[in-house]
Amino acid sequence: MLITILGPDGTGKTTLAKALSEKRNYKYCNSFMKSEPKSFLKRIIKKGLRFINDIAIFYSAKKSHVISDRCPIDSYINTKIQGRRLRYYYALLLRISPNPNYIILLEGDSKVIYNRKKEISEFQITSVIKYYKKYLTKNDIPHLVIDTVRNDINSTFNLAMKALKEQL
Repeated sequence: MLITILGPDGTGKTTLAKALSEKRNYKYCNSFMKSEPKSFLKRIIKKGLRFINDIAIFYSAKKSHVISDRCPIDSYINTKIQGRRLRYYYALLLRISPNPNYIILLEGDSKVIYNRKKEISEFQITSVIKYYKKYLTKNDIPHLVIDTVRNDINSTFNLAMKALKEQL
């Protein structure tokens, strides 16, 4: 079963993923995937490798339970909100890649989330959450929504574990 944790930056995706499973490493080219390539060609190669990695994770999730703290849905929604043409690439990837079996969506008050990381604006945070919910409902993907502003990491972990035990 592939379980993916989604949410805007600052909601605690990586923190929850680490609490639920081992640290995620890319199956292929781990050090390159964690780098920030400057050239356009290397960025394109990185996106291709990320897609291959996502497919590999999906197929390994057929044999065991896998926790992922990002997926193509995340990239699609973020580029859509930003109005970037790259969203068409991610829309295509979403059509050919399988959806996660279960999603944990982290949300909360956009002002508080913004103050945690200050990577995206409060408006973008609100938009990302709205688009995630719309996508999950439209595609009928089983999910749990957890407010990480109202819940600390222990409460968030306990809510996620309870939902996962029900799914498994």
